[in-house]
Amino acid sequence: MWQSLHEQVAPLGVTIVSVCLDTAGTEAAMPHVNAALSAAQGSPHPMLFDPGHLVDEVFGMINVPNAVWIDDSDNLVRASEPAWPAAAPDRPPPSAPAPEGRIGAMMANAAQIVADRAEYAAAVHDWAINGADSRFVLAPDEVIARSMPRGRDESLAAAHFEIAQFLHRNGHQSDAVEHFRRSHELHPDNWTYRRQAWSMQPSALDGGLERFWQGPTDGSDWPYPGDWVTDIKQSGPENYYSRFVP
Repeated sequence: MWQSLHEQVAPLGVTIVSVCLDTAGTEAAMPHVNAALSAAQGSPHPMLFDPGHLVDEVFGMINVPNAVWIDDSDNLVRASEPAWPAAAPDRPPPSAPAPEGRIGAMMANAAQIVADRAEYAAAVHDWAINGADSRFVLAPDEVIARSMPRGRDESLAAAHFEIAQFLHRNGHQSDAVEHFRRSHELHPDNWTYRRQAWSMQPSALDGGLERFWQGPTDGSDWPYPGDWVTDIKQSGPENYYSRFVP
């Protein structure tokens, strides 16, 4: 958890700030916030809510978890990239057959996602210890080179995504879908746009699984050409996150 990493690096002068990117706002994030608070051994790290997705718009984040590094002079020293607070925990061998159907497909594809968790966490520790002398701190021109492009299509996608969120928040879900779809077409590499739209689509499920499902269910119409399982199979789960580049 980010709280654990924060407690390790805060004494060295680095503050972890986590931001929930979700149009649903506090409703979607509070279980994670409460978990972090209950696990805190010291002062909780700052936890912010960004229902308008302004952070990903400003920094070019296209998936979660992503992070940027900002130094004491408010300079960006690492551009947006996949980020984790620690190495992945060891997984015990399964004691039962994997579920069938969509849940099984989601679990199977998630298990194939490649994430450089240990490498990223180690880099954060190095920055906390060495500051500006850390080998992971990048020069301004390299930060710019690694930043996501902001061409016409990306700008239009951001506009459509903002309109879609406004319509959804004001009860016009069917009208929002058109703009969500357009944002996906204009910026197909942006998983935050797709996952946000999928998670807000009404579902025939109950028990709190609707947001997790991110795809069609029995008895529900699905207005999008893709969904989490279909799209990750097409792109390859090993390509879901870019690899960590020192």
